[in-house]
Amino acid sequence: MATILVLEPSNDSDLHLLLNLAQRLGVKATALPAAKLSLEERERRFMALFGSWQSDESGDEINQMLQDSRQSNRPDITL
Repeated sequence: MATILVLEPSNDSDLHLLLNLAQRLGVKATALPAAKLSLEERERRFMALFGSWQSDESGDEINQMLQDSRQSNRPDITL
């Protein structure tokens, strides 16, 4: 039987504090987005999860580097 405890922190800092405490206590914790957040705010928070970097290479050059660095453990099969 599971017990559900709903906490509604007023800011992200408090949310992270509660999640860290739950982790330290070995409690399974799941953060769900508040239903009252606007679509724009949910999109802003989602986009904030991604990083970026500056590079002298073009997108095509980076793509080629990624393609060239791929390795496969599958043996070559001749049909």
